[in-house]
Order: sequence, then structure tokens, then C-alpha cells
Amino acid sequence: MRDTSQESCCLPFKEEFQRSKFSLHHDDPGVFCRSQWQRGQRNILWLLYRWIWAGFFAGGVIGSLVSSYNGGTWFIYLTDWGFSLCFYACTYGAVVATIYYIKPSYFAPGSVALKIYWLSHYTTVVLAMMITLVFWAALYPSMPEMGAELYNLWAHAFNSIFMVFDCFMVAFPTHIMHFVYPFAAGITYGLFSLIYFWSGGTDFMGNRYIYFILDWEQPGLAIGTVFGCVALVSCFCICVFGFYRLRLCIYNSCGRKQEQEQEIPSTRASTETVQVA
Repeated sequence: MRDTSQESCCLPFKEEFQRSKFSLHHDDPGVFCRSQWQRGQRNILWLLYRWIWAGFFAGGVIGSLVSSYNGGTWFIYLTDWGFSLCFYACTYGAVVATIYYIKPSYFAPGSVALKIYWLSHYTTVVLAMMITLVFWAALYPSMPEMGAELYNLWAHAFNSIFMVFDCFMVAFPTHIMHFVYPFAAGITYGLFSLIYFWSGGTDFMGNRYIYFILDWEQPGLAIGTVFGCVALVSCFCICVFGFYRLRLCIYNSCGRKQEQEQEIPSTRASTETVQVA
């Protein structure tokens, strides 16, 4: 017989590339509402965890809006789009977890609300990692004085750290074929930056570009940046899938250890019984 726990860790990579993997349907709605590590259907610690991180990102988004609104230019930056997505995904997850905690039977298989949560969480994780890498590799060298600012750390480092950590805490699966959602978000931003340029928009300093690497007065540079980001999204989609498989491996390994620990005392007890007899 095959070991199903081993199969879940070592599922062939090629099996992800199937039409069915595009689907956002899942038969067990509870996996979107629970942690991989909790025991039982409901857990107050998981609920607190979700709301703490929702509050963390809410504070960052609100504080940034108040201090850096700059006539509405706050809304043109991919950093702020990504940070807002972190706030949205975490708050959505907290609401879902709360509803489930109150009434576990509330969500039905294939619930639209859970599909939205699934795609938004996946998209947020991928974009957070891309934003972090692009900022520190391409933008930070030209503006080193900004590196120590709280919001820059919040939006360009803590975003990825938390979202990757959350990948190891949630219970729902990840599919590589869901790459279409972060791809769509990235292409949408690229088109937005082009339309913003055509309409004469400027950043808060009056420049005709949002980011100098996305300057449409230099179309070769801008197009190269868009394609480079698409390549990064592809890599990070595979990374997120890898996090999911690693999570399962750790979970299955811990589960086997617990089973072995439970078996050892029972074996000892039966041995002592035989000796007494």
C-alpha cells in the first residue's frame, strides 16, 4: 500500500499543470477558516492571530494614507497597492475565521466568499514578494536614505515576511495554475501606469513617471520592467507552491512523531501486562 502522507509531500510537479487546477472550488470549506496546526474545529488563538495581523496592516495603511496622501498620489504606487492587498486579505481572513468560529456550518463547499479569499491571499503573497525584491534590488540603491523609514520597512519587508509566514499557518492548498490571478494584477498595474502616463499624470514630485524603471518616455525600459516583473511573478508562484508542499511535509512529519509517541507508551503497557501475567 502507498503511504498517503508521503504522496502529499511528493506529489509530482507535473500534476499541477492540469485544467482542473485553475478551479477555485474546494470540497472542504473549513480549510479556509482554520490553521494547519490547530486541533479541533474552532480555536480562539487562531482567531486572535487573524485579527492581530489584520490590525497590524490596517494601522500601516491608515498611517501611510494620513502622512503620505500627497494629493491622491498615494494610490498610484504599486507598493501601496500591494500593502492595501495585505490589509484586505488579512481582514478578509479574519472575518471568515470569525464567522466560522461562531457557526462552523456557515460556509458551503464552493462558496464564492471563500473563492475570493483564496485568490486574494495567493495574489497578495506573490505580489508582496515581488514588491520586496524589486524595491530592495532596483529602487533602494538610488534612494538609500529611505531604507530605514518605518513605512518602507513595513511595506517592503514586513509585508513579505508576514505573508510567507502566513503560508505556513493556513490550512488551504496552493495550486501553481492560480498564477493567472497575480499575473492579472501585475498586468493591470502595468496598463494603469501607461494610461496614467498618457493622461499626463505625475508623481508627488512632478515626474512624468511613477517609478523611474517604469518610465514610458523610455518604452524599452518600461516594457523590459513589465516583462521582468512577469518573470518574477512566475518564479514566486512556484515558490508559494513550494511553501505549501513544505508545510505539508512538516505537518505530516510532526503527525507521524505524535503517532509514534502515542504508540510507545501503549506498547510498554501491553508488555508489562504480559510480564505480570
